[in-house]
Amino acid sequence: MIRRMTPVSWKSFAAAWQAHLRQATPAQIDAFIAALRPGEAERLVHAWPLWARRSQLPPPGDWRVWLLMAGRGFGKTRAGAEWVRQLVEGGMARSVALVGDTEEDVRQVMIEGPSGILAVSPTGSRPHWHRSLRRLDWPSAAVAR
Repeated sequence: MIRRMTPVSWKSFAAAWQAHLRQATPAQIDAFIAALRPGEAERLVHAWPLWARRSQLPPPGDWRVWLLMAGRGFGKTRAGAEWVRQLVEGGMARSVALVGDTEEDVRQVMIEGPSGILAVSPTGSRPHWHRSLRRLDWPSAAVAR
């Protein structure tokens, strides 16, 4: 049976949760999902550390540059969007620069794409995209340009 767990840290919680899922039967997983309270399913969907591969999570420690150099399909855009979301929602970033080859690339991939910031953000904390201003405004007053 899959039991509810209280996270100690995201990485240890994610590892334990994934281990439970690997051992659970489809019926046990269905029962777990059916027992979720309102809002818990959305929180699980948007809990990136539970779904990410270890290589898609930011490295520990004090660093200034995080380089994700990988091939197509690795999840670089998703990892970056989730990292920005984590920084903004955690209050660690108020002003964000989204940098790409062209403005159109940034808009199509990083903001509006299937793994972009708008797609990975939960309903209650999704930023508002001001296309004409080329700016994302989060409910927390953080801004990305």
